[in-house]
Amino acid sequence: MKKSKIKELFKQNKSLLGGFVISRSQSSIEVLADVGYDFVVIDTEHFLINLESIEHLITASEAAGIAPFVRVQENADLVQRVLDCGAIGIVAPLINSAQEARKIVNAAKFSPIGKRGYCNPRSTLYGSRGTDYMLERYKQQNEETIVVIQIETVTAIKNLPEILEVDGIDCIFVGPWDLANSLGVAGKNESHILEEKIKEIVSMSNKKGIPTGIAAWDGEDANNRVKQGFNFIISLCDVPLFAAAARAELKKVKR
Repeated sequence: MKKSKIKELFKQNKSLLGGFVISRSQSSIEVLADVGYDFVVIDTEHFLINLESIEHLITASEAAGIAPFVRVQENADLVQRVLDCGAIGIVAPLINSAQEARKIVNAAKFSPIGKRGYCNPRSTLYGSRGTDYMLERYKQQNEETIVVIQIETVTAIKNLPEILEVDGIDCIFVGPWDLANSLGVAGKNESHILEEKIKEIVSMSNKKGIPTGIAAWDGEDANNRVKQGFNFIISLCDVPLFAAAARAELKKVKR
């Protein structure tokens, strides 16, 4: 297994750009990789993607040279399985407390950081290279696996100081739409309320030296988030992007 550069880019304070994949499409991943995106997030929180499809998409990501993350539908119950498949990291939605964050870290990281179970899955080449290689892979995965915790409620912001103290968290990710809903401003012209809370999250994370991520509307919004100091930005989703392009092309056709 090749070593990932994602953690190193975080340390260099680089801004990484990625996209959600909801289509279960290998083609989407290959195109995003070829265009130059840094990572994809295979989204199982809101979309029905089974474990076999997740493994297939992770394998396709590796072959294309783009870092595969999985947003986990079942939180801690799915974390170890997708990492065993070879995901470089997980995105855990709707984390509201340090206790919940600790459960995610325990599932994602081996001892002494977490409590992830030892075995010989795909991430260790099925144990085919022997015990020494497996032990080296466990150590390497602890160093490289990226745990992204989503902060997207008022409760989560209140508990963020305690969440940030949990050892093993690599990135704090803002879910702006759910956060807006939690603040009671979803769909309203009161974006300043949301933006103040987002700044608060970034400030607290920066003080702890933990990178921050966010979902952006588009490239222009992503540029603004880079200026704010975000390191891990999701600026597209494959199916809506295809729909927008198809709609634009259809308007050009005179029937």
